[in-house]
Amino acid sequence: MTMNNAKVLVVDDDPENCFVVAKALEDEGYQPLVSYCGSDALEQLESDHQIQLVLLDIRMPGMDGVEVLGRIREKDQELPVVIVSAFEQVSTAVKCMRLGAYDYLTKPLNIHELKITVANTFRTLKLQNEVARLRGEIEKRRGLEQMVGSSPALQHVAALVQRVAQHDISVLVTGESGTGKEVVSEAIHALSPRRDKPFVCVDCTALPEHLLESELFGYERGAFTGALERKPGRFELAQGGTLFLDEIGNLPLSAQMKLLRVLQERQVNRLGGKQPIAVDVRVLSATNANLKAMMQAGIFREELFHRLNEFSIHLPALRDREGDVEMLAAFFLHRFNAQFKRQVTGIGPTAMDCLRRYPWPGNVRELHNAIKRAVVLAEAMVEPSHLPPEIRDFDVQAPDDEFTPSGGDPEALLPLKEATQIAVARIEKALILKALARTENNKMQAAKLLRIDYKTLFNKLKEHKMTV
Repeated sequence: MTMNNAKVLVVDDDPENCFVVAKALEDEGYQPLVSYCGSDALEQLESDHQIQLVLLDIRMPGMDGVEVLGRIREKDQELPVVIVSAFEQVSTAVKCMRLGAYDYLTKPLNIHELKITVANTFRTLKLQNEVARLRGEIEKRRGLEQMVGSSPALQHVAALVQRVAQHDISVLVTGESGTGKEVVSEAIHALSPRRDKPFVCVDCTALPEHLLESELFGYERGAFTGALERKPGRFELAQGGTLFLDEIGNLPLSAQMKLLRVLQERQVNRLGGKQPIAVDVRVLSATNANLKAMMQAGIFREELFHRLNEFSIHLPALRDREGDVEMLAAFFLHRFNAQFKRQVTGIGPTAMDCLRRYPWPGNVRELHNAIKRAVVLAEAMVEPSHLPPEIRDFDVQAPDDEFTPSGGDPEALLPLKEATQIAVARIEKALILKALARTENNKMQAAKLLRIDYKTLFNKLKEHKMTV
């Protein structure tokens, strides 16, 4: 219903006043309704939920305006009510304002003032509705702020996040290292009914196997040497909220079985505890590993996989997100300008060209780090010299036949996606070899240098048939 045909209920025991006010409202395009007593006004409000404003006289026989206002507020806190009072009733009008009246007018009524008051009331209502609409939009987008990009691949992910967030099921987020799996998991939590409860993260690669159980499930005082006091586990800390298990593929088989039992029974047993503790937690997990291959190899439990994978979201690699590099680079530039109190004005065209042509084997995390470095180094504009050498010096040139299909037209080229995979593989090999050289073939140290976990490095070595 628009403002110019809104229903306005006029409540006054004086028929002449009702006629004058109704005529003035009708002239302004409103739909006036008339009631001559409080009880009839309440009946009309009960039967007609399209009434958007009440003009209520205070002095009426039987049920006066103050009582009518109180009855209205018992059922509707939002309906605007404008009180009409004589000069000697101003103190009563003020009392009505405290009870929730929107405004008041004094008798004898000034028709011009009446029209302005009614127009202002509806203008305020319109603004309130717009604010409510915008709040709804903000709430809808809440949690997606860090998912920067306009590529179809990312928009598909955002749509899945918004859809699954409302449903209390487990979600498995997959994708290469650095694609933003934790960001997506935080977005699911922020958009879910559990948003006001804790979001607790567990990095399954960061905890030694002998500490995983106590971290996840907690322990009682005296449960083992050094357990000087009771400690709740991550499941308990996430009570009512979300538990995020990052790099779930690195969870040892022994811990997988215990995790499966918790997911099935919805209760945990602290180490050294005698009574199970009920937990209400939504579990999100993420991995860059191929869990199906791990199941076939017998190193990941099939039952656990199906418990965690009630719904899956696969994150695209940055090289598959056309146009998003520029948006992400600008986003990170703004963030680090604020964080470091810098005033870097932008990214120069040559530097941006370097960013565009680089295949980003480290994905969004690598771009994040590259722009952080550039903001620290740049004085005015980001130039190629401010970028890491592997990005600045990357050359898309390759041997003449590398991107040419074998046995075909020598003028033909491989599909872009296949050619990109070849280029990425070449970069990954070069970086892995460089890391191993710097660490004297210490794979654990090389993995840390490359900011990946040991298992990922092991898989990459196998994937690229690198024997070192």
